[in-house]
Order: sequence, then C-alpha cells, then structure tokens
Amino acid sequence: MGGILEGIRVVEVAAMAAAPSATVILADLGAEVIKVEPSSGDLWRYGHKVVPMPPSDVPYTTFIQNRTKKSVALNLNVPAAQEALHKLAATADVFLTNSPRQVQEKLKHTYEDIKAVNPKVIYAWVNGFGSQGPDKDAPGYDMTALYARTGLMEEMRPKGGDPAVLPASAGDLATATSLFSAVMTGLFHRERTGEGSKVSTSLMSNGLWINSSMLQSTLVGAPPIQKYRRTEWPNPVTAGTYKTRDDRFIIIVELNPANFENCLDALGADHLKGDERFSTPERRYQNHQVLFDEIQKIIGAHDLSAIAEILRKGHVNFSVTQTTEECTRDEHMIANGCFPEVEGTDGIRTVDSPIQIQAQGIDKVKPRKPPGIGEHTLSELMDLGYSEEDVRAMAEARAVGLPR
Repeated sequence: MGGILEGIRVVEVAAMAAAPSATVILADLGAEVIKVEPSSGDLWRYGHKVVPMPPSDVPYTTFIQNRTKKSVALNLNVPAAQEALHKLAATADVFLTNSPRQVQEKLKHTYEDIKAVNPKVIYAWVNGFGSQGPDKDAPGYDMTALYARTGLMEEMRPKGGDPAVLPASAGDLATATSLFSAVMTGLFHRERTGEGSKVSTSLMSNGLWINSSMLQSTLVGAPPIQKYRRTEWPNPVTAGTYKTRDDRFIIIVELNPANFENCLDALGADHLKGDERFSTPERRYQNHQVLFDEIQKIIGAHDLSAIAEILRKGHVNFSVTQTTEECTRDEHMIANGCFPEVEGTDGIRTVDSPIQIQAQGIDKVKPRKPPGIGEHTLSELMDLGYSEEDVRAMAEARAVGLPR
C-alpha cells in the first residue's frame, strides 16, 4: 500500500508549529517532505525545554512537527545556501514557509523567487495577521494572533475568572489543517489547469473562524453572550457541566429538547418528570437554577465511573472531561489508531494527524522517527548534482550543516 500523496515532493522552510504541522499531515499521507532548517535546528525541536512544558529527556515536540521528514541544514544567510535552496525548490511540487515577508526577501524565498525557478509550484504561506493591513508584518504566535486578538481568549474566560492560557500549539495545529487544505486546493487547481499558485492562511483568520458563531452574532447586532459561572449555566442539559462526588466533571449536551425526558429517566429523576417548571424549553430556562441544582445533586452523589456508566446505559449525550493522560490510554481512541507507534523508536507513540483516507491500495504512512538536524543534507544535495566534495566544502564555509 502507498500513501495517496506518494510522488508529491514538498520543501519546507519553516519553524515552530503551524507550518511544520501542515507538512506532517502531507507526510502522513505519503508526500516526501524535505525540512530546510539552520544547523542549530528548528527552535521547536527544543520545545520540551520551554517552561512550563512537561520536562522530559525525549524531545517530544519534534515528534508532532517533524516526524516522517528529511532534514537538510542550510544557512540561508549565505548565497551558496540560497542557491541550493532554489535547486531544491525547482524539484518540488509544494514550497511551504512561515517566514515573515522581510525574511523571505532577505533570504531569497519569496513567492517570486521560488516561482522563477519553478513556475508550477504551489507556494504555501502561513503568517500571523494576514497579508494586508497595518499589522501584516507583525510577529504572531497562536496565543496572540489566533487566541487573544480574535476574541477567543475573552470568550473562554469564565465569569469572575482570569483568562485561560491556550494549550501548547493548539491554535497552530488547527491552523495547520487549514494550511493543508489550502495546499491540496492548490494541487487540485494545478491538476485541472497545469498552473501553479500561491495559497495562504493566517493564525488570525483561523481564530476568527473558530470564534465565528459569536462574531456572526455581533455582526447582526446581537448583544455579547452573557458569562456564567459553571453552577449558573442557563441550559442545564445543553452544555451543563457537573461535578461528581470524587471531584471530576462531566458535560451533558442534549440539543434536542425531545431528549429531556430521557435524560431525566437515565438519572432516575422521576420527581422532576411532569413538573410544570420544566415542561418546555422556555420554562426550563426560566427555572434553570432549580433544575441545575437538582441534576447536580444527583450527579454529585456518584463517583465519576458510576455516573458515566449510568449516563452511558441511558444513552445520554455526555462526556467525561478527561485528562490528557487518560486520553493516551483511552481504548476507543486507541482502537481508532489515534496513537500510532513511531518506527525507529523504542515504542514511542505519537498523535495521528486528523485526515483519514479510505481507498483501495491506499493507506497512511507509518510515522517515522524525526530526522536528525541535517541528516539528509549530503544525500539530497548530491541528488541535485553537488559532489560530496562540494557539500563538504560548503559545510566548511558554514553554508550547510551536516549531521553531528
């Protein structure tokens, strides 16, 4: 079996998380991805050392962003390395970068630079704040451009509480899926027309898209959504979050009002059935505090495992608020292949990318160990026509990096 993108060659000039995560999705689906990075390596190779990330001797961040790729180390400040990059780009179907505009110009990998050596290339760019406007060249991370700037951070702030920090790379990974989609759209356009293109997305636009329900309400003149404490939630069986006896939480989400009675049946709340205060969605809203307190009383009398079993047997739409550690041993997630083992490691698992393909003779590529910095510099440059002596001379001149 082969990957559906087998034969697609990608050159990545990118660091950190959003852009490299998009190329991981491409690699998982069979594309050959060549990561171009400095001799010191992509900074996110050392993300596991950034406080307060969980301490580990295993550079775990690179398993998400750099697995299944090749690494070519180039010092793009040096003209000889820029020339090598252009030769690599000439062989690519996709050239993907998150370099700011000024860096692209300085290091000779703007769209115009790459298009000049490869007119049919799909040039993919992800940036912080978009390509227009006063902030187009401002630096942006997912925590700033996607989360804080777009209203999401304020929407997530609980009533009377402080803003919550975004989980590491969460916004980058969401943006990576958008960038992957943009690349595939560019490849589809080329398949139909034979023409290359420039495709792009931004962290800001993805944050706005994630927050689009609240933004759309504002755009039609609706007032801001009211903030509530957990125990004041006005729709107890639609996103009501309840605390169990052992201090865990579950969330119930029954959007269909017809399922209200079933929810009461599952909870054994016979005393609430037929109560006029809860007979319609409007009356449940008017009396939401009483209803929430009654449901909390029932759920609070059970440990998590017991109430989860009760709700499961009662076919209630709910979820346990799982910890990250619990996810890694979740039987259902494991059955869906969410944590495949990385080839070339001593049993390390990783997180599967979210795109699945079902077609005859097609399968996802098994994740391979992230490459060492510059692991493929020699072989890839020799494939471009450089001799081994040429490459070693370039290494002496610090234009390229070889494995340490």
